[in-house]
Amino acid sequence: MTIYEQIKEYCKGKMNQIIEVHEIKRQLKCKYGTNPDSVILSDYCYNRYNKGIVFDKHLFQYINRNSYKYIGENYPYTGLIFHKPKGKDVEDVVGEWNNGKKTIFEELIQNSPSLNKYGNISNNQIIKLYEEYNQILKYEMSLLNCKPTELRHLLGRIGEFLCAIHTNGSLARQPNQHGFDVMSNGRRISVKTTAQTSGFITINQNTFDDFDDFFVVQYIRDEFKIIYYGSKENIQGIARTYGNKYEIDIKRLKTLGEN
Repeated sequence: MTIYEQIKEYCKGKMNQIIEVHEIKRQLKCKYGTNPDSVILSDYCYNRYNKGIVFDKHLFQYINRNSYKYIGENYPYTGLIFHKPKGKDVEDVVGEWNNGKKTIFEELIQNSPSLNKYGNISNNQIIKLYEEYNQILKYEMSLLNCKPTELRHLLGRIGEFLCAIHTNGSLARQPNQHGFDVMSNGRRISVKTTAQTSGFITINQNTFDDFDDFFVVQYIRDEFKIIYYGSKENIQGIARTYGNKYEIDIKRLKTLGEN
């Protein structure tokens, strides 16, 4: 039996279970005499690409270096494909699955060199991320009793997904890249998300020239509401300067968004 066949045999009856790397290596060594160093589960993942392998055998969803979720062959998987280049600390998004259909961005770029591979994440993927992050938000608040104002980073990311969905845009390659978060129709959009009902939203004056539009989301009572989406110039008239920042009153911003 090949190692791939050994792994499939071991995983029979374990659909949707978490497989631990050290345990499967131990079992394959005991049963087949397989060298543990030859058992590389990341070679058989839907959501992880290893350079130098033929990316056509898929059994697992990668969770972390020691944990893999077994979902079997020909799974209607939807999610991103990650690759960690040698010598880098962070992973790249190199492709995606949509209901079992695989797309590798590098192949798209070869056919159309003008494409930016980081802007190719489909709307379906962003919707999936939006759903998953909302679920995490519920866990944080319901199970861990966190307040929304304590989850600013999580709320901010959900706001960016909502903006990309609402504008049919793409996420910036890096968080806060050059002062914007989403690109749509050639316009750079800065996204702000708040769980406050009053107070101020701040904008760094040093990055004010690095975006075109402003998109503000308010989270209240388990609902994300878009309270303003428009040109940044419109908010200058209601902003006050404090140090090197613009401060915009939330209530005035909502009124501006309604007009």
